[in-house]
Amino acid sequence: MLGPVARRHGYTGSAPTWRKSNPAGDWVVVNVQSSSGSTSESLRCVVNIAAAPEPWLRWRRHQFGRGTPKTITDSMGMYRDRLHPTGAPEGVDSWWVVTDQASATDAVTDMVERMNDAGWALLDTLLSREGIMESLRRGDMGYVKRNHHEAYFARAEALLRMDDGRSGARESSLSSALENVMPTQREDPEFDEWVRAQTRE
Repeated sequence: MLGPVARRHGYTGSAPTWRKSNPAGDWVVVNVQSSSGSTSESLRCVVNIAAAPEPWLRWRRHQFGRGTPKTITDSMGMYRDRLHPTGAPEGVDSWWVVTDQASATDAVTDMVERMNDAGWALLDTLLSREGIMESLRRGDMGYVKRNHHEAYFARAEALLRMDDGRSGARESSLSSALENVMPTQREDPEFDEWVRAQTRE
């Protein structure tokens, strides 16, 4: 049931993962994750959503080389979040629980409703550079919030500005990335050098 809805929204793929891209090579991903603790009598699952702009993927491929998956997964997202069952308490990692055919139908129906309410439109917004940049400015990358991850946000913004060449905004992001990394990484210039190399500076 989730697959046909995903395809109506322009996604390709099959359970448990569906993907959508734009001409710039940016991707959004929907994944239904099953818990490793599930049993034959009880299946726990949750919906992961992610957005991965092309410059972010380029950097990830540089970081991980041959270890980078060939297909885009939700774990590769710059933006990553999770949708929980309707009525789940705020801040609690609640999962759908399937124990029989009736609960399976109820779970999928609720997943579709949650995606209709809080998934498809958000991912369409994040699939545009303007939309994901606005989410960065709000300090919201799903799981990751700016107040605890300043360097992450600075790097993400520098990557989104990378192909525009040298600018005051990009230089500010690169400086912030260097200044806010963990002390053990403070002297590591790899990210800064790589971003500059992309525009042949």
